[in-house]
Amino acid sequence: MSKGALAQGRFEAIEAYLLGSMPAADRVRFEQELNTDPELRAEVAMQRENMLAVELGGMQRSLRSIMAQDEERGSTGWGHFLKYAAAVAVLLIGGLWWFSRPPLNERLYAEFHQTDPGLPVPMSATRNPAFQDAMVAYKLGDYQEAADKWNKLLPASPGNDTLNYYIANAQLAKGNAAGAIPLYKAVANDPASAFHEKAKWFLFLSLLHEGRYEEMRALGMERDGTYGERVRQIEDKIGQ
Repeated sequence: MSKGALAQGRFEAIEAYLLGSMPAADRVRFEQELNTDPELRAEVAMQRENMLAVELGGMQRSLRSIMAQDEERGSTGWGHFLKYAAAVAVLLIGGLWWFSRPPLNERLYAEFHQTDPGLPVPMSATRNPAFQDAMVAYKLGDYQEAADKWNKLLPASPGNDTLNYYIANAQLAKGNAAGAIPLYKAVANDPASAFHEKAKWFLFLSLLHEGRYEEMRALGMERDGTYGERVRQIEDKIGQ
C-alpha cells in the first residue's frame, strides 16, 4: 500500500466508488484498474473499513443523542422505544459484520491470491492425454476432479514437479491450503524445476492463509525479483 496520505484525487475516486456515486463509465475503468493493481485494492479495502468505523461511531453518537433528547422531554410510549430499537438494530448489524469478518491473514490471502491459469491444452492428440484431460478440468474450475486425475498419475512419478505443482494448485484453489503446503515445498525446494519460483510464492500464500507467519517469513522472499514487492506489502500489514 502507498505510504502516507492518499493523493486527494485518488482518495475522492475511491470514496465515490464506495459510495456508489461514480459515473458508470468511470466505474468500469476503475474496476479494470482494481483487477490489476493490488495497491489500489488494498487502499479500497482500508478506506471501506475506515468508512464503516466512522459510520459505527456516528451511529453510537446518534443513539446517545436520542437518549439525551428523550430524557429531557420525558418521552415514553412505542415511538420512544421504536427509535431505540431501530438505532440499536443498525448498530448491531454493523458491529456483527465488523467483528465476524475474516481475520487479517485470510483477507490478505484473498487480496493477493490468483489461481495459476494452468498450461495450454493442445487441441490435437498429446503424448499424455490423461494429464491433459485433468488440465481441462482444472481450467474449467473443476479442481477436485483435476486433483483426483493427477493423483492417479503420481504413483508412477512421485517426484514429478509438474504433477506436484498442479495438484497443489488444485488443492489451494478449492480451499485446502494445508494440503497444498507439502506439495509446494517439494517443488520450491527444487531449484531445477521450471515451477520453482511460482511454487515458492504459492507456498508463501498458503502459509499466510494458515497463519503460519514464522515459516512464511523464513522463506526469505522479500527481495525476490518477481514477488518481493507483494511479499513486503503483506509482511508490513501483518507486522511481521
